[in-house]
Amino acid sequence: MFQQNAKTLFFSIEETSKDILIETIFYSTLILLFFSIIVIIAILKYRNKQREFQEREDTIKNELIKASLESKEQTMEELAARLHIKLQQTLSLAKLNLNTMLMRPSNIDINKIESTKLLITESIKEIKDLSKDLDPKYITGYTLEENIAQQLQRVEDKTSIKTHFTTSKEEINLKKNTQIFTYRIIQEAINNSLNHADASLIAIKLVNNPKDFDVYVEDNGKGFDTSILNGESNKAKGIGLLSIQNRTQLMNGTFTIKSQPNNGTKINLNIPLNESHGD
Repeated sequence: MFQQNAKTLFFSIEETSKDILIETIFYSTLILLFFSIIVIIAILKYRNKQREFQEREDTIKNELIKASLESKEQTMEELAARLHIKLQQTLSLAKLNLNTMLMRPSNIDINKIESTKLLITESIKEIKDLSKDLDPKYITGYTLEENIAQQLQRVEDKTSIKTHFTTSKEEINLKKNTQIFTYRIIQEAINNSLNHADASLIAIKLVNNPKDFDVYVEDNGKGFDTSILNGESNKAKGIGLLSIQNRTQLMNGTFTIKSQPNNGTKINLNIPLNESHGD
């Protein structure tokens, strides 16, 4: 009787152990499956994030390439305009004066000769200024402050517009491309004031901060309604403002413009100092 009970108990324990083992295997499998699903979901999410990041990076690269090409195109348009409006017209007038004198060699007009010499001298000076503006090595041969001062001096020499320039006591130490891009932006802002603002004063201010620097370009001209810039239309923004915007994006900076009709225009650039910009 005792042996029979012991045998029954033994088989009962064995059955219970089998059930526990089966349950353990079952729940272990479920837990393993659960964690496997979590790992697979995590891997898929990580790959999606990587893909999204790569797509965003490609988009930014494409936008920067487009901005760079547009800036180069704008530079070529500015060059063509200066060659056509200034050099071609001045040299054409000099040629006309010379042709007039050749038609009457016995009656040479000394005043016309002096006038022609002046026109040719102006053309030579314009060619020199143009070559300086186009040569990055010339620009980087001076500090940003020196380039701005020279540009404003040319404005005063060639027009009746007054200029004012203030800067921080400490010189802004810029990498090559940052200096070139910033100077081109300032040139464009000055050209906008000269060509569209009917201003009598152009003021520029540089502020050197620990991690970035600010550029303010302001005129007292007729201003405009900035609401026209809110749309996506490039035509509304104008090529000049697009050039400023594109170059600012290339430096990972920010660009704002404030203006009102009959109340002048103020442009502000904020450029980080720790960006390489392909230097």
